[in-house]
Amino acid sequence: MAGRRYQLRALTLAFKSEGADDGAYSLFELLEPPGKSVDLHRHPAFQETFVVLEGRFDFVSDGERYSLGPGETLVVPRGAAHGFTCTSPEAGRLLTISTPARLFEAFVADISAANLEPSADIGAVFARHGIELL
Repeated sequence: MAGRRYQLRALTLAFKSEGADDGAYSLFELLEPPGKSVDLHRHPAFQETFVVLEGRFDFVSDGERYSLGPGETLVVPRGAAHGFTCTSPEAGRLLTISTPARLFEAFVADISAANLEPSADIGAVFARHGIELL
């Protein structure tokens, strides 16, 4: 996984670009072990498009359930509650486009640093970036 890498507990993220010249999007790859998940959350400031590269994932987006495999895509609009789980027996890989650029990477950098500090207020990091856990 080339690119600027972050480890968020079991998840590995590698940012492939810091956005197009106009700041339109960020592109990153996510590697998720089997059975691991990203909890239901929402963020009104940016949209995410998930493309499954390997493995299978169960997504929830705006109350709807989706089971996706390689080559399948899901667009999650700004503000939609969503989360996902890797359901395949092997690790799953997602390519994710976050629109506009840099917002999600700023959150990932901040939460990665906070995870290294035992006394860090993780809730404050989420709030600072406008991300709500549900």
